Amino acid sequence: MYSILANAFVDVLKNEWLGIVASAFVLVSFLFSKQTITRIINICGCVAFVIYGILLPAYSTAFMNGALIIVHIVFLVKDYLARKKAKANAAQEKKTDEQPATNERTEKVGEESNGEAKE
Repeated sequence: MYSILANAFVDVLKNEWLGIVASAFVLVSFLFSKQTITRIINICGCVAFVIYGILLPAYSTAFMNGALIIVHIVFLVKDYLARKKAKANAAQEKKTDEQPATNERTEKVGEESNGEAKE
């Protein structure tokens, strides 16, 4: 009888420790100011809560945290694509800004060789 109770108690402690670790991940994720880091750490907590919810079984907890994982991943991908696009736009603007200077210099050299000087 004692071993059955002891095993049940150990099983409960295993699940509770997983819940505490998951809660710690969620708590720590809110200590960061960068949204990307917050979402990545929160995903770790959500994964732990999904496992915790399945082991209990508390399927609503597992389902909600599974959905949060998807939401976090969608926002991380959107943020990544937006930053990639902004970087490409900045590089394109830099190229565009450099081109007219090259063209003006070429025009001046061409005009000076014709004997005309442009003011």
